[in-house]
Amino acid sequence: MRERDDTTTIPSNSQVPGPVVRACDNAVMPASWTLSGPYFLVFAFLCGVAGFRVGWRLRGRFLLPVCQGLFGWMAFLAAWRFVGAAWAAGAVLAWALGTTLASVHAFLRHPREADERVLRARTYREGMLEWIETGRGPEQRPAATSASHARETIWYAAAAVLTANLASIGLGAVLLNYMNAYVATLLRAAVMPGRVLLLAWNVWSVTRVVAYVLLGAAAAGPMLRVFGWGADATVLRRLAIAAGAGLVLDLSLKLALSRRCAAALAASVDVQAARAGRSASHPLVLDLD
Repeated sequence: MRERDDTTTIPSNSQVPGPVVRACDNAVMPASWTLSGPYFLVFAFLCGVAGFRVGWRLRGRFLLPVCQGLFGWMAFLAAWRFVGAAWAAGAVLAWALGTTLASVHAFLRHPREADERVLRARTYREGMLEWIETGRGPEQRPAATSASHARETIWYAAAAVLTANLASIGLGAVLLNYMNAYVATLLRAAVMPGRVLLLAWNVWSVTRVVAYVLLGAAAAGPMLRVFGWGADATVLRRLAIAAGAGLVLDLSLKLALSRRCAAALAASVDVQAARAGRSASHPLVLDLD
């Protein structure tokens, strides 16, 4: 008696709706990984690295965030178009990680060039080192800190709405660059590198970056819908709610933990070496010739 053959052959000229799939051990595998969310995360990470490297080589204070922003926006749009708004927000986070790793590496090796090519690098660093030395932070003026955060959020959201997230990603690049230049300074002057690596990126700053990324993706929806790239309204609403919660958490952590984090960093960094842009283990040499 012949066994039944369950194999079905699809004629070459037949129409198969949807993406082609392959069944293997009861699992359905996508025919093309390049249309999946993780692919766009990897692509965005590489865009973060490439955008920074291109802008860094152009040696311009404004060209650096412009290049980073354009590469980040390209990754954002590609993810939005193929896998949706939530993955697009994830792509911007991956871009931020890529540009952070590339920039910290460059800033560690070239501190003088970092001050020359990064907007607000010196100003931000001096303010943060003063905070580490004195311990006086935003918890002493909560109303002013809250107002400042509100203004920044409004500007960021407006930029995202009007430019479909392009200008807001560029503003995020400026923020990341001067934060990462400061982090590179702390790592260079660290006497306890492990603790500095853990604390140099303030937990509230990381929270704010994530919140801004979610806010930018949500705010880009109306403009992209005009161009026919609509997104699920429920997803956009959830991104906006998560962004709002993140911004509240950012401010709360900043007010609650600022003094403790300053004290921990003060015990882990040679602040005078950090001000001079040198390593903690490198002796200060006065050139009197």
